[in-house]
Amino acid sequence: MPFLTLTASNKDRLKIDDNASKWFIKSVQWQDFTDFELVIADGGSQNYKELEEYLCNFKGQIPMRIVQHKIDLFSRSTLNNVGIRNAHGTIVACTDVDMVFAKDFLSTAMGKIRNNNMIESRTMYWKGPVVERIYKGELDPYNNINACRVNRIKKRTSAGGFQCMHIDNWNKINGFDQRYLIWGSEDQDLLTRVRMAGIKIEWIGESREEIRLFHQPHAKKDIKLDLEWQEKNKKLLYNIKEYKANPNGWGGIND
Repeated sequence: MPFLTLTASNKDRLKIDDNASKWFIKSVQWQDFTDFELVIADGGSQNYKELEEYLCNFKGQIPMRIVQHKIDLFSRSTLNNVGIRNAHGTIVACTDVDMVFAKDFLSTAMGKIRNNNMIESRTMYWKGPVVERIYKGELDPYNNINACRVNRIKKRTSAGGFQCMHIDNWNKINGFDQRYLIWGSEDQDLLTRVRMAGIKIEWIGESREEIRLFHQPHAKKDIKLDLEWQEKNKKLLYNIKEYKANPNGWGGIND
């Protein structure tokens, strides 16, 4: 069994021939910490079978697999929970399929993980010109991450790129609150409930020099829909009454 499960939510975004997907997989495979698996939690992608064959037969040092829970409307919360509930590791981390990790990112996070804390990471958002240079081979995130530390770092309250803790803690709070649809505010909700549950939050990547987590830009399929749900989701943040979410089950499992 792996020590860590790294899970990422996906619905029609992860694509074998897409540059962002290639760099996400590359950065998973080049980690200097190797006692982990990657689990893609899929919400019903059209290329699911292609992804399944690709991930399961990939010849790399890190085992990868995909699990599916079909949903009509994308929900980062629900699919993160699907990944958590299908994890083989005792430590589980949630991320996104458009991230790039410095080669020592997971070893840094695992050096700080404890039984009763959650590791969160600040995220640097790359702009188009930066990733174009990376895709062309002009910048090298593996050998020279310092040259790639360009653009802004996401603020703490909305750093949704990486949340990591012991599986017992995920079970204690019932994962992400699945009332949050599409994306937006589910990470802030999680931070609030983790604190309410008495779980300590530790941050990594607090300065430009320490940042090891990078977000690649991607095309917005429906900006209007995203903005509508972000506004709806924000309203839920004012009504958090307890640390345990999803009383009727989570991650596709009825408890």
